[in-house]
Amino acid sequence: MSEAKVREVSRQSEVVQRTPGTIRSAGSTHPGYRREQNEDAYWADEQKGIWVVADGLGGHHAGELASKTVVEEIAQSASTDRHYERALQKAHALLLGDEHSTANMGSTAVVLAEEGDYFHIYWVGDSRAYLWTPNEQNGEFSQLTSDHSYVQMLMDSGAINSEEAANHPNRHVITRCIGGSTNPKLEVDRVSYRWAAGQKLLLCSDGLSSEVANEKITRIIAENTDNQRIVDLLISAALDAGGKDNITVQIIDAPPQAPTFITNPNILPEDFDQAREVEANKKKIWQILSALLIAAGTIVTLAIGLPHLM
Repeated sequence: MSEAKVREVSRQSEVVQRTPGTIRSAGSTHPGYRREQNEDAYWADEQKGIWVVADGLGGHHAGELASKTVVEEIAQSASTDRHYERALQKAHALLLGDEHSTANMGSTAVVLAEEGDYFHIYWVGDSRAYLWTPNEQNGEFSQLTSDHSYVQMLMDSGAINSEEAANHPNRHVITRCIGGSTNPKLEVDRVSYRWAAGQKLLLCSDGLSSEVANEKITRIIAENTDNQRIVDLLISAALDAGGKDNITVQIIDAPPQAPTFITNPNILPEDFDQAREVEANKKKIWQILSALLIAAGTIVTLAIGLPHLM
């Protein structure tokens, strides 16, 4: 039994929260070993094709309130307009306007929203989304999001490399979050892709990504088919690494209708929106043509029948 498992047995069982009654996905959250409060939150609705992980900031109940606000706004949007960028911006406004809020009260968030064979990732901060694609070895594991963090800025500028970033003293400093500032406008990043059969998406807070190497995450996903077991093993790996932060993980399978092979899986947001507009225009054209054909058929019928009436 691993050290993390031994420590886990000694803790109350309810500290691990799981998503019940799911088929394609699984999720859990754990406070870790050094935090008394779990400021992470997550939510999923497979029927609506929506998943979210939020990592609260501010300590004690401030971070917990911030992450729950994010989750509640995403859940509300899933039942109404499905405008998730707008939902995150609304959560931002609510946190800035909360009378109990503080300057450092905020939350990161990563959201997965499905639309047929396609999916969108929305994010703010350093909560991440990864895509695992099976192959003959352990699969291909790629990060879909780019952290809004000080260390990421240094990496983008070429000042440090990925190895230096992993051990940088300011690696937990984020440059953008929901709430947590006096800036009334929140910028939300988004990418869109097309599912392929056999793929899995991983959403997580930095309690996992900062503690467990990509190689180990990839191996755990590749060697296990049950999503709940994958989630449990990933959380155990973060606990074995010290459990210094709250840990939240969601794993999602590609939908059953996902194509087995796609030539260009990376559809950028503007390309996707343009494709949807083209499809909508095609539908309108067919509707107009159908109406014209029906009208033409009616005219022909009247023309044939008219001599009999004279």
